[in-house]
Amino acid sequence: MSRKIYTRYKEVVEYLGFKQLDVYRVESEGKTVDIIRIMDPMTGKVGVVNLGAARETLSMKEFLEKIVKGAEEAGLPVNERRIAILRERFSGQA
Repeated sequence: MSRKIYTRYKEVVEYLGFKQLDVYRVESEGKTVDIIRIMDPMTGKVGVVNLGAARETLSMKEFLEKIVKGAEEAGLPVNERRIAILRERFSGQA
């Protein structure tokens, strides 16, 4: 698989104001799962987001929702305006 597709996911994370530190691909309950570590550059706080699936199996809209939910659970600040912009951009996707 081309690395270009992974760049799109990283761009979403960065647009939300986070830095993507790394991505771990693990087997969980018999399926492949990606776990992403993101950091808020303003505070240095790090959060772990379990996507529950491999990134490429999720639509961009689903990926966005999982990142937002994971960031909120980790106590990282999320810019609502940027979320709204991305939701609008991805609204035509499944």
